[in-house]
Amino acid sequence: MPFAIITPQASPEPDVELGAAIARVHVAGWREAYGHLLDEHFYDDAVLATRTEQWAQWLTQPESCARTRLAVRTDPSTPVTAPGLLPSTDVVGFASVGEARDDDRTGLELWALYILSSHYGTGLGQALLDAAIGTAPATLWVAEDNPRARSFYARNGFTPDGTRNVDAAADDLAEIRMTRGGQ
Repeated sequence: MPFAIITPQASPEPDVELGAAIARVHVAGWREAYGHLLDEHFYDDAVLATRTEQWAQWLTQPESCARTRLAVRTDPSTPVTAPGLLPSTDVVGFASVGEARDDDRTGLELWALYILSSHYGTGLGQALLDAAIGTAPATLWVAEDNPRARSFYARNGFTPDGTRNVDAAADDLAEIRMTRGGQ
C-alpha cells in the first residue's frame, strides 16, 4: 500500500481528529510492542483519550510539529492533502525526535517511532526513521525485551551503550539506551 511521510503543520486550534488518529497509532503501537510486558490498563480507553488530548494540543505547537513525522496511507490517484484534512484512518505510523533528554548526552534523541503491525516489513519504519533523523548521530531508548525493535535499530547503526533503566511508572519496564555515531 502506498504511503507518504509528512510533517504536520501547526493549527491554531487543537486538531482533535488528527490527534485521535495519531493517538490510535500510539496506543496500538504500545500494545503491539509491549502487550506481553505491560498490564492492559496501559492501552485502555482512558489512555487513548489522554493521548488524543495530548496530540491535539501538541499539534498547535510549531516546535512539536517540526519534530514529528507522520506516515499516512495514500491513494495513488489522489495527492496527499494537508495533514489536518486527512481522514483519521490514514495515519499508520509516526516518529518524534528532539534534543537528547539524558544529562550525559547531547544531540538528537529518537523519542518515539511506532507503526501499526499491519505495516511491519513494508519499509515504513525505515522511511520514518530516515525522515526523522536520517543518518545523524542519535540516541534512543528501547524496551530490553523488544527484539524486533532492537534488531531494527541495530541494522541502522545503533548499539547498546550499557545504560539500562527500569521505568517504575510502566510496570518496571526495563529499557536500554542505544546510540549511533559517537553519541
